[in-house]
Amino acid sequence: MTSTARPDAGQRERLWLALIVLGALLLRAGLASTPRVIRWDEPDYLRLGYNLWTGLGYTINGAPELHYTPLFPVLSGAIYALTGNPELASDLWYVLLGALLVLPVYALAKRIYGPRVALLSALLLAFFPALSSTVLYWGTMTEPLYLLLVYCALWALLNALERDRPRDYALTGALLGLAYLARPEGLVWLGSLAALIVLVRLARRQLLRWNTFGRLGLYLAAFLIVSSPYMLFLYRKTGAVMATGKLSITYDIGQAVLDRNPVQYDKVTASLDKNGEILWWSDERFQRSALDLFTADPAAFLLRTWRNLQRLASDILAPAYFPLFFGAPLILGWLGTPWNRKRMLHEALLWAGVLPVLAFLPFHIEIRFFSPAFPALIIWIAAGLWRIGAWVAETLRNWRSPDDRATIPSSGSAPRPGSEGGQLVVVALLLTLVLAYWGWMHTKVVAQGQGDLNYAHKQAGYWLREMVPVDAAIMSRDLAISLYAERGFVPSPRADYAAYLDYARRKGADYLVVDEHELRVLRPFLGALLNDANPPPELEPVYGVRDQHGRTIIYRIKD
Repeated sequence: MTSTARPDAGQRERLWLALIVLGALLLRAGLASTPRVIRWDEPDYLRLGYNLWTGLGYTINGAPELHYTPLFPVLSGAIYALTGNPELASDLWYVLLGALLVLPVYALAKRIYGPRVALLSALLLAFFPALSSTVLYWGTMTEPLYLLLVYCALWALLNALERDRPRDYALTGALLGLAYLARPEGLVWLGSLAALIVLVRLARRQLLRWNTFGRLGLYLAAFLIVSSPYMLFLYRKTGAVMATGKLSITYDIGQAVLDRNPVQYDKVTASLDKNGEILWWSDERFQRSALDLFTADPAAFLLRTWRNLQRLASDILAPAYFPLFFGAPLILGWLGTPWNRKRMLHEALLWAGVLPVLAFLPFHIEIRFFSPAFPALIIWIAAGLWRIGAWVAETLRNWRSPDDRATIPSSGSAPRPGSEGGQLVVVALLLTLVLAYWGWMHTKVVAQGQGDLNYAHKQAGYWLREMVPVDAAIMSRDLAISLYAERGFVPSPRADYAAYLDYARRKGADYLVVDEHELRVLRPFLGALLNDANPPPELEPVYGVRDQHGRTIIYRIKD
């Protein structure tokens, strides 16, 4: 898999890598320039960052935010506060960090498989739809940041295990601390990589040595130094030691997602607790630990895990992700040549970066949860494509040989002299087919993603920005409306009309925004609000707009 080095090989390699990163930047910039609407978790991250940078604290609607970790809000909020453009605040980091992910993936692939496979891995990753176009429609925009930190941590750990330098262990822990601040599941990767360190030291008969404890101590200390300010923030606000405030409610959401029941989803997130607060912000969400979730009904816990595993297997084989025809290069990437101890270490490292995604199975399945596994899978696919190229090139050479005993070299590590050019041609043809297929998938992903967006919510937000006082607060199910409006936000409760209006008045809402999906599907008991020609006496309809999802109506709450 290696070739004879030439004096300018390193320079050419760096040039190719720079071109690939540039291509990744241009692709993502082009995708980000297409029309879109911020939605789901992304508005929360943006409002958090904006409020933090403008002196309002780590809050969304006046209360301390305990669901979302702060690193992406800090980054996106800085751009949002400077420009006043929430979409740009996410798009900038999506473009930049998504392209930079190429670098640690290239570095890992080069160390494991050599420079040719590394460049192929970088090129495949740069244009892979599941880490470019689909990210725009996942509804968080945190994945580029999180994946970059995880794979930088894997690279740092590879250096630590091979060179045994204390600073590399510390760097790994610090990067995982940042990964945790990007997404709370960074804790799972902390445990996975710690287990790998222990296993490697055990295999080398170095486990019960003081330098092992010292290196593990540096690893954990660096993580805690980086992550502890946020953990202390959670402790001060809740009085409990926890990694995230959303564990319990996320578990409740999981059953609704698994059953594809949006009404149940609305019930477990937006119903009012006994104190009249929405469950998403209620103190009740801190009353159950992970152990409580399991012991309450172990059979249901295990059944849900199994059902989610089955669903994951089907979802991951979707055309935009890993269709079946990638199976052959994937297996060849793993098993194309016999392993030695060094190769086993490398593969164990990649698996340590992949397996933590299974921690999501007891909760619910969203493809974005499993995206940290994608770069490693791309590396294996690239190695497999390189193997296929070698096999085809050697087969053609053998076919032309008069010696019927000619075979592929048993090592499989490199083509025979004179056949490398043929291998490159075959790999180039395979790469062309893959990239053409992905180009087609990009168009489908964008079309499907744009067709699912709530453009009426965006238009309603722009209307509110122009027409209502700057100190107005807007109650809705979609925080994005308030972001586009540049106005305050009040979350919309799931309650009968009297309690619904009472919550709006208690929280200081001046306007209500409702849409057809909410009133027909999620909360039909509020369906009378669709009749804006004859609204309740407390409300005045002021604006309406329609998109492919139906009508969106804005009401003013009368004094």
